[in-house]
Amino acid sequence: MKKFLVFTVLFFCSVATAQEKEPAASENKLRQYYSGKFGYYQPGKGLNNGLMLGVDGITEFVNYDIGLTGAIDLYQKQTFSPFGMPEPQIRQQALLLLPLHANVGYRLLNLSDADTRVFVGAGGGYYFYFYSLEYAESSGSGGLLGGGLTSASKTATENGGNVFGTAFLRVLIGKVFLEPRFYFAAKTEKTIGSYPLTIDPSGFAVTIGFQYE
Repeated sequence: MKKFLVFTVLFFCSVATAQEKEPAASENKLRQYYSGKFGYYQPGKGLNNGLMLGVDGITEFVNYDIGLTGAIDLYQKQTFSPFGMPEPQIRQQALLLLPLHANVGYRLLNLSDADTRVFVGAGGGYYFYFYSLEYAESSGSGGLLGGGLTSASKTATENGGNVFGTAFLRVLIGKVFLEPRFYFAAKTEKTIGSYPLTIDPSGFAVTIGFQYE
């Protein structure tokens, strides 16, 4: 985490200082942007830290200091522990998480001389998950003729989703931004065989990205 934060600060500073200044703001009442981002995602219990990617579209109402955002994020992981007790003997698993959300942001700060804007906001949406699992299941029995337990391989898939809320801060310098974001998600609880499965993407992400008109 410390290495990532150091890299983030250095990258953000180097790109920002190399950024050419945009032309002075026009009298337009409406601005539209697209942005892409990547960064560190730290979910709650059960999932695992990893890389998060995202894209969004932004409509800014300049006269009202308000921005509306539609966004989709992506998180993919193969090493995590989504099961309660008892746990299956996992041989292979994969999770794809897609949070879709809409946000309202308020322009808290606008430093035109430094080409810097700061937005704070909140929103909500629906996350989709796609989970696949291969696990071992013991079978067989002993007896007068001997024998014993054998470990059979079983596969399962589980797809679904649930609602979530989010809060964020975006610091934009030129076309480069840094965005811390919190996710507050409703848990999804399922059962695979006799094993209780919980998907909870609540957590925190910090990403860096580029914003284009």
